[in-house]
Amino acid sequence: MTTTHKVTGAGDFLAVLPALLGFRPIESVVAVPFTGSRTIGAMRFDLPAADKAAELARVAMGLICKVENVTGLALVVYGERERAEAVGEQIAAQADACGLQLIDRLYVTGDAWGVIGEDATEALPETPAHLAAMLTASDQHAGAALPVVDEALADEVAEALPTDLPVALALAGGDPLDVIERALSWDGADLEAGAVALLSGMLNRPGLRDVALVQWAHGFAAGESALDAQIGWEQGEEYPAHLARVMWGEGPRPDVERLNAALTACRYVAALSPEEAQVGPLAAAAWLSWALGRSTHADIYARRALAIDPEHGLSQIVRTMVDAGHLPEFAFSR
Repeated sequence: MTTTHKVTGAGDFLAVLPALLGFRPIESVVAVPFTGSRTIGAMRFDLPAADKAAELARVAMGLICKVENVTGLALVVYGERERAEAVGEQIAAQADACGLQLIDRLYVTGDAWGVIGEDATEALPETPAHLAAMLTASDQHAGAALPVVDEALADEVAEALPTDLPVALALAGGDPLDVIERALSWDGADLEAGAVALLSGMLNRPGLRDVALVQWAHGFAAGESALDAQIGWEQGEEYPAHLARVMWGEGPRPDVERLNAALTACRYVAALSPEEAQVGPLAAAAWLSWALGRSTHADIYARRALAIDPEHGLSQIVRTMVDAGHLPEFAFSR
């Protein structure tokens, strides 16, 4: 679905931007690519110190230039004016070098906003009421907090964690793909301890976790292919390149609704699992967040997993990609 909201000035744009992002940024640099007069998404970066502004500008513009049909961008810095000035100067230079129009360069500090390079400030407008519902998190960090869960249910999940996963799967019907698919219907209400425990056990098996991620991204048939490929790889066969590309963020765009539903399930599994079993669902949540373009959340989930298991492979990979400013290729296409 495409949402259209016309803005008539910089203040109006700043009032709409948090709704576009889903949160109110703090200590952030937000770059909004445009094609003509229409926005085509937004990218958020941590606000750097003034002496790191050039490095941030190179990374940000490298990503902006990869967006399909981009013709210009707007820059909004959330933080103190000195750092906003430094970032604005560097972004302007990079945009000029790339042949992109810098439509606006603004900063927001407290309840006021101004134009980078100018002294005057104005009161920050409120988000319009009809867009306020799109603000699903208070800031860029809040959305990665795990849901609050019932302690009694968490105790039941801990008791139900499978000690023999093949037996547990057999008792549940025998098909891991069905377990993976059913998780997409979870919304936090009426969760069943056995189902949560089974998915937790599966997500802590790297092979089944990767099957789940591919299936959640591209559907049941893709899950079947991934499961066959995993079985073949364990028997010495080469893993198919087109399936490996999914994990690296390449190939066709995943189904966003499925990714969001899977992320909801993984967040509940992580919240309900005992600490030693949280690593798998946290890593899955990290990858799903990264695939959705939410690098800040991906980093938080990956860090939590690594705090439990510092050698965890997928969590290390997600953190490396986030640190390098690497986004999935499909994030740049529409």
